[in-house]
Amino acid sequence: MKKKIKKILLVLILIFAALAVVMSMTNPSTSDHLNVVADYLNKFDMSQIDLNEEEQAQYTAYMSSGANANIMDKVVKPMFQVQDYGLWSVGKINDKNVTLGLFNKVMIIDEEEIPKALLDRGKVFDKK
Repeated sequence: MKKKIKKILLVLILIFAALAVVMSMTNPSTSDHLNVVADYLNKFDMSQIDLNEEEQAQYTAYMSSGANANIMDKVVKPMFQVQDYGLWSVGKINDKNVTLGLFNKVMIIDEEEIPKALLDRGKVFDKK
């Protein structure tokens, strides 16, 4: 009976070790996380969030000025960080987890935080 338990434990350890190797090799990069955030922002409609009149006017002026193409470089990238835990990674904006990366995939885990972070960044839309 002890030999059977030892064999089962050894198999489980080998499976978990193999899984850890695969996870570490397929851990997404920072650019993978940023690409997912960029895709999300390209599809996001800011009218979905509750903006007061001043914020709405700032957002409209900012987007109509053509600055929306630079929003990733000027706004998101400076406040975006990726914490790499070896087997997986977590993308953060303002110390709040927004993306999770594992097995070569990145998922948005807090959709509401991304646009909120853009607005909370000190009235970002009035800066060109």
